[in-house]
Amino acid sequence: MAIILGAVAVGYLLSWPQRLTLQQQQDNAEVAERLQKERIRVLTESHAALEIELDTERRSQADTIAMMAQLRQQLAQTETELTFYRNIMAPEQNADGVVIHEVAVENSHSPGHFRYKLVLTQQKKRKRFAKGRASMLLAGSQNGSPATLNLERLGADRDRLKFSFRYFQELEGSFNLPENFVPERLTVKVKTASGGGQKATSTEQVYEFAVLTQPASDEMPPTSETDKT
Repeated sequence: MAIILGAVAVGYLLSWPQRLTLQQQQDNAEVAERLQKERIRVLTESHAALEIELDTERRSQADTIAMMAQLRQQLAQTETELTFYRNIMAPEQNADGVVIHEVAVENSHSPGHFRYKLVLTQQKKRKRFAKGRASMLLAGSQNGSPATLNLERLGADRDRLKFSFRYFQELEGSFNLPENFVPERLTVKVKTASGGGQKATSTEQVYEFAVLTQPASDEMPPTSETDKT
């Protein structure tokens, strides 16, 4: 009996290192699995954080580009206004009389309805109040025949075309085109009456109507200009 017990004990002792090795392998495998899962979690969170940072950077760049474009537009507008006021306050030596500085025509939401803006300036060293009135003629075709219409007959307020200013003045109003009328050219005439130290003068500019109604136009160049004294 003692011999049998001894043999069992010896067998158990001999198998113990093998059992210990299997347990260690299992523990090591569990540890490795936990480490791998933790590594995956860390990498996933890091990837998500990088995606957020990249998206934020992209938005920031887009906002910066948009802001720069807006600033450039504001700068260009400021430079235009600065030039405008400089010309008023310090005109050229040979400049004289009332000048048609800007003409703009905008199509409203209603078909055939337009709004206009006329900016007049006075190019004199010694500025007095310039008084007079403007008129606008629209040339084109109606029902296939040439036609010229006065904007006052198209709904433009006559009183809105009168001016009295020392440096500059904006004249604004609206008009309606008749049916079957195709506008081609707009002639703007400005007349000042004599009296009070003011000489009678007249200036005229002709604009292409299609150019006037183009969007994003700061100042419409005339196709021709005549001055009379």
